[in-house]
Amino acid sequence: CAATQRPEKTRGNQELQELQEKQKISREREMMKRRNLQSFQSDILQRQIEFEQRETEMQSLEKNVHFENENSRKAYYREFKKVVEAADVILEVLDARDPLGCRCPQVEQAVIQSGMNKKIVLVLNKIDLVSKEIVEKWIKYLRNEFPTVAFKASTQQQNKNLKRSNVPVTQATTELLSSSACVGADCLMKLLGNYCRNLDIKTAITVGVVGFPNVGKSSLINSLKRARACNVGATPGVTKCLQEVHLDKHIKLLDCPGIVMATSTTDAAMILRNCVKIEQLVDPLPPVEAILRRCNKVQIMEHYGVPDFHTALEFLALLARRQGKLRKGGLPDTDKSAKSVLMDWTGGKISYFTHPPETHTLPTHVSAEIVTEMGKAFDWDELEKGNQEVLAGKLKFGPMTVEIKSQKSKADLPANDAASRAPDLKDILNVDPLQQGQALLAASKKRKKQQKRAGLFTFILFSALSKKRKI
Repeated sequence: CAATQRPEKTRGNQELQELQEKQKISREREMMKRRNLQSFQSDILQRQIEFEQRETEMQSLEKNVHFENENSRKAYYREFKKVVEAADVILEVLDARDPLGCRCPQVEQAVIQSGMNKKIVLVLNKIDLVSKEIVEKWIKYLRNEFPTVAFKASTQQQNKNLKRSNVPVTQATTELLSSSACVGADCLMKLLGNYCRNLDIKTAITVGVVGFPNVGKSSLINSLKRARACNVGATPGVTKCLQEVHLDKHIKLLDCPGIVMATSTTDAAMILRNCVKIEQLVDPLPPVEAILRRCNKVQIMEHYGVPDFHTALEFLALLARRQGKLRKGGLPDTDKSAKSVLMDWTGGKISYFTHPPETHTLPTHVSAEIVTEMGKAFDWDELEKGNQEVLAGKLKFGPMTVEIKSQKSKADLPANDAASRAPDLKDILNVDPLQQGQALLAASKKRKKQQKRAGLFTFILFSALSKKRKI
């Protein structure tokens, strides 16, 4: 009996131990669930706190940027008032790609209302970025209001002896416009000289240079001075205060900071005109949407090499993947791709231009009497010699239409040119067999470069040579 009781007792102990182990495992699982739930809750709370902190930081950053912009605008406007009070002639510099977009009616109204017989001259700068036909149309359109001079500032980087061309704008070739030389300076200087002679001014005159940021005000002064008298840069706000530059004993120039009066324009429009630093943008999507609305969709797709898209966000996602701008997890960084598009727009990589309206109407702040009075002091015949007449053939475009200039790539070359530049296999095969390897290597490298630029990767030379050796 004792022997039979011992196995039963050991079996009962084993069952008890197994039950205790199961209870222990269940308790541990329950504790793990509680821990996971608590950690999950704490993780959510921590993320919420971090999100709120980021939101407060972004709001404070926006307030600081807005406060700095407001202060700088007020300071710049004070400098502008000094220029208007001191100047006899005001040169309003316009971007030839979008002259109406960078015109500031408030500036012209302030000059007209000064009541001191001041004159306004429109300078159509950056004419090398658009075609001659577009420049001619804009000159004809703008001359209905104020004297207009076509101009291209010098882009040379040295401090002295900036190159200036004596060729009139009407006779300037494409090579001259694409060079770093200044074009149109002689026409502008003659216009100012005729102003002095017509009004019988024996002393020096003061000329103020005003306009939006990054239209080329300081570059225009440097081109007239033929030296780097003013600092220039691609970012807005390089010129902080009024600068005085003496061309000669008769003409004194006043460089004014960029004027931005965005009371009637949107922030997206100011960004597209390069009046706002792109690095400080919190939401770069609206200006990109404005670009896509103004430009041809097919041209944008060809320019960036992206497939068809339906929304601006989809376009930015496709572009981010193409450019390798990705966040954690492989998600496309649309903010970086949007800022890169804006940098291309403001930096000139997207070559755009606008057409003038078909019919001209005077702005509300300009009357026919003001136009007549403004033109009395200038020699219009001399001005016409510097600017080209409108071509006979006119194309009908809607007002403020935007087109992207086609950029010919090496892949768009004619078939004959591409065939002539390709390596000739017959010439390689006729070479001495001991030197065929070097000739083939050089030809294949050249061919690979051409195929890489064209987006084609083939190995025709290697296959053809192997077939020849087998034969």
